[in-house]
Amino acid sequence: MRYKLFIFDVDGVFTDGGLFYLGTHEIGRKFNVRDGLGIRLLQQTPIVPVIVSGKKTEVVIQRMKVLKIPHVYLGIRDKLSTVENIIKEFNTSFEEIIFMGDDWNDMPVLEKVGCAITVPAASQEIKEVCDYVTTTQGGSGAVREAIEWVLKKENLYDEAAKSFVAYLQKNNE
Repeated sequence: MRYKLFIFDVDGVFTDGGLFYLGTHEIGRKFNVRDGLGIRLLQQTPIVPVIVSGKKTEVVIQRMKVLKIPHVYLGIRDKLSTVENIIKEFNTSFEEIIFMGDDWNDMPVLEKVGCAITVPAASQEIKEVCDYVTTTQGGSGAVREAIEWVLKKENLYDEAAKSFVAYLQKNNE
C-alpha cells in the first residue's frame, strides 16, 4: 500500500466554507452525512484519517469526535510544519500522505505530498498542483468522493466496502 495517512482540511472541504453566526461566541458550520460515511469507509482500511485546520471551533471538535477521528489538529497557521511533525509522529514520509485542501494556506502541503486533492471552488493555482479535483463541491460530499477515488485507485475499495457493510449489518442486529 502506497499511502499511510489521509489528511483533510475542514473549511471548504468538509464544509462549503460558509459560516453561520449563531448570536453567541460560536460560529456554526454545516457538514454532509455522505462525507461522514466516507470517513467510515476509509476507517476500514489501514489509511489513517487526520484533520489539520486553520480554525479551532467546538463544532469541528464535536464533528470529529462523532466521526471517531482521534488525530485532530486545529488552530494551525503553519500547516506545513504541522504535517512535518505528523510525519515524525507516524514515522512516514510526504510521499505516503494524501492531503485534501482548498486554499492558499494548504498550498505548501499540497505541493509536497504523494497525492494532492482539492475541490472545484479552489483557485486555478491550487487545482494545478493537485492530482485530483473532485466534481463535488466541498460540504456536499467531496470528502466521500475523494476517499472513494483514492480507495479505488489503490485497490482498497471493494474490501473496505464489504467490511463496512458487514460492520453495519452486525451493529444493526
